[in-house]
This record gives sequence, C-alpha cells and structure tokens, in this order.
Amino acid sequence: MRSLLLALGVLVLSSASFAQTNYTACGEQSGNWNYDTVFVSCNVTVPNGQQLTIDPGTTILFEGYFSLHVQGSLLALGSAEQPILFSKTDTTGFANFHSTDGGWNGLRFEQTPATNDSSIFENCLFYFGKAAGDSINGYGGAIRIDNFSKIRISHTSFYSNYAFHRGGAIYANKAHIRMNDVVFENNFAGNDGMYYGYGGGFCFMASNPFLFNINGYHNASTGVGGATAFEESNPRFVNGHFQYNYSALGGAIGFLRSEPDRCIANLVVEDNSSMFFGGGIACLTASPQLTNLTIINNSSAMGGGYYCNEYAFPVMTNSILWNNVAGDTLGSQVWIWDVYSEPTFRYCNIQGGTDWFGGSTFHGIYENNLNADPQMEGIDLTVNSPCWNAGTPDTTGLQLPAVDFHGVVRIIGGRIDMGATELLTASNDALSEMKNLVQVFPNPVNEHSVVSISLTENTKISFCLYQSDGRKISEQHFGTWTAGTHCKALSVIMPDIHPKCGLYLLQLNINGKTETHKILF
Repeated sequence: MRSLLLALGVLVLSSASFAQTNYTACGEQSGNWNYDTVFVSCNVTVPNGQQLTIDPGTTILFEGYFSLHVQGSLLALGSAEQPILFSKTDTTGFANFHSTDGGWNGLRFEQTPATNDSSIFENCLFYFGKAAGDSINGYGGAIRIDNFSKIRISHTSFYSNYAFHRGGAIYANKAHIRMNDVVFENNFAGNDGMYYGYGGGFCFMASNPFLFNINGYHNASTGVGGATAFEESNPRFVNGHFQYNYSALGGAIGFLRSEPDRCIANLVVEDNSSMFFGGGIACLTASPQLTNLTIINNSSAMGGGYYCNEYAFPVMTNSILWNNVAGDTLGSQVWIWDVYSEPTFRYCNIQGGTDWFGGSTFHGIYENNLNADPQMEGIDLTVNSPCWNAGTPDTTGLQLPAVDFHGVVRIIGGRIDMGATELLTASNDALSEMKNLVQVFPNPVNEHSVVSISLTENTKISFCLYQSDGRKISEQHFGTWTAGTHCKALSVIMPDIHPKCGLYLLQLNINGKTETHKILF
C-alpha cells in the first residue's frame, strides 16, 4: 500500500510541475478558481453567503495538513475529460495512523447554514484526505458533513483516503445528501488501537441519503463495514457493486441500529471478506429491507454471506445467497447470533437452505425460497437459471426501481427475477410477444410523439413513467381497451407531465404483464 501511495504522490507532483497558471489560496476564498493548479497554504474557508466555483481541469494541492471549510457553497464542476483533483503535495507518512503527515484535512461542511445554495461535485477526484486525531477530527478523510444536506456528488472517485474513526473517504451525520455514479477504492477507516473503524469507504450516521450506482472496491475498516456503514440511518440505496472489501464484521456493508424502510435494491456483493462475521453484509440491531441482491463468493469465519445479531429483523426478497464460505458448512451463507434476531427470507435462492444456517436456531420467516444452483455467468443469470421469473409475483410495496443493476428494465416476461440482474434473452416468448404490442414514435420524443398499442383482445391498460434511476413520476389508469390498434398522443398517455431533457422509462401494464420502453426527451 505504501508504494502505491508514494507512486500516486509522484504522479500528482509531476502533473503540478507542468502547470501553466498557479494560485496560492489561504484564508477566505470565493469567486472563481480558474487556474491549472491551486496550492493551499493554510486553512481555507468559503464564507457564509458566498460561493466558490472551481473550473474543470483544476488541480488543488494542499501543501500541509489543511482543510477547506464550506460555510457558503462550493461548485466543483469538472468534466469527464477534465476532472478536478483534490490531493496533497507530499504524501510521505500517509500510512502512519498516528500522524497527520502525508495527507490533507479534507472538505468540511460543519453546521453550514441551510439557507445557502447547494454544493455540487461533478467529475472530481479525491486523493489522500486524512482524518487523523481524536474526537471529530478522526471522521471523514476526504469529506466530513455535519447537519447539512444540500450536497450532490456525482461521477466522482475517492481513492486512498483515511479516517482514524469513521468514513475513510466520507463521513456524514444528519446529512440527507445525494450521491450517484461514485467510486470508492482503497480507502480505510480504523487504527491499531482500541477504537474501531466504521465504513472504510463512507459512513452515514442519522442520515437519509439517496445513493444510486455506488461502487466500492478494496476498501477496509477495523470494525464494521469494509466499504460502507449505516448507523441510525435510512438510505435509499439502488444499484451498487461491492468487491474485495474487508472488515471485522460486514466485509462490504454494515447496518447498525437502523430500521430502514426505503428501497435497498440491485446490489452485487461479491468476493468480500470479514475476520469474524458477515463476509458480505452484517445487520447489527438493524432491520433493512433488502431486495434483489446478489451475494456471492464472500468469506468469513462465521456467516460467509450474511450475518444478523441483537434484535435484527431484516427482510430479504428476490435475492441470491450462493457460494459464500465460512469456517464450517453451517453458517457459510447465513449466521444468526442470538435467539432475538428473526430475519425474513422470501423468494430467495439460498444455498443449503435453513439446514445450513449457523448460530442460533432460526425463528424467522422462510417462504417460497429455492436451494438450486443459480446457473450464473459472473453476476448474470443464464437461460437455464432457476432464478429466472422466480421472484415474488407481486412486487407491490417493494419500491423497486424500474431498472436492474445493468440498467435493463427490471421486470421482463411478466415476473421479476431473483438477484441484482434481470435475464434478457430472445428465447423468452412472452417477452417477444409483448415487444410487438407497443411502439413509441418518434423517439427521441417531442410534443407530437404517439404511442401505438396493438391488442388481440379486450385488455385492461395502465401506464407508468419513471426517471432513469427508478423513481416513479406518474401513473395513469385507462380501464379496458377493446381489441385492435390504438394510437394515443404521448401527452394523453402522460398528461400534465413536463420532464426535463433526459432518459425516461415508459412502462405499459397489460392484464398483469409489463413492457417497458426507454424514451428520450
């Protein structure tokens, strides 16, 4: 790890040496940073009521253990071709837990007045943020947020950040922020002393974040949640890939003292490990609602895939637990620590079934589950998979997104599949039949677009319109239509809807079957 950190440090310094325009920042800052490189020579503050904008391609290098405090608002709007980089000039000593050497002290949103505009980070890179010290100074290596919610982070990556206590890259308390298309890699939370680290990549406390397309690789913590930890939090967590993460409990994800009732779906949890319990996911006095997860190839001493402890009542639906490994066959997939925990499993495929559950005697609900080889290629189902069309026939109340892990429409062939991915195959006769029923033209759509529906019999019709992240924005019921071809203006199908430019999903419901079309405004 040390050689990797030094190599990245050399890369940062080499990039800075070729900068054409430089600026040294210290104290209060606002306006526009439109420089090649900004050198931060002391703590910087964006004052209350003011805004700092950082141009694409800017490199921000902290020359010492300094932080950037945001009391106003910060817009770091990079691009895919010209990302904005936050890093440290000299990373020597970064791996020392007990020193501030080698890192910078992160972005700090601490009691930022809610009256200020949002802070937005797009196409940014965060390297070598370091939260070293006692109390709050040990939280959030790259970003620490306390009691402020107007933050959006998108198309951004966090590499090699560290926190002594919680949130190797991000720690958020009472912060209902939004993150989408974010990567956490090689971040770490914890130390070699008595304090456990929570959330190697990111940690939420008493927060209700919206998380979409979040990926975590090679993160670690010494306590709970190698990639992420949620404590007393209620995330909407849709689409994510977590691989090669490590912790003491919950190699990839840890839920603590939480009862989330928002959608947690389409997560792939594979190849993670923990020292003690829950190589994939650990629920500690926590009861999340988990839908369409693929938990495979994880390992732990006990509970290779999934762990429940101390009044945990999680509900898992439409999910796959397979090929996880523990010290004994019993508990390789699921370990239940105490008699007070009662997890529920419905329409899941679990290797070994309840006979392989380890720990305390299982007292929960176990309904309509399989114990059959899921027949997968990587994380995807094959045409021979018993998980195809084997999920719950009624998805009402699951708050499911309209798309799967890959962005494919979530329900194909009239019934949802088990796992994070939906099987898309031309051999699905029901799908082929449905595809001929509906056409939308022209597409990309405009105010003149028409929806054409061909029916072979009298049919009950309804439509739903979803944003690309799965949020439903409209639903219309039209009762029974007669057999024949019907052409309706899109404005009739979806009245009073004026979406912004972008990709949407139009779902047709026909006598209990669904067909979804991608439409571009």
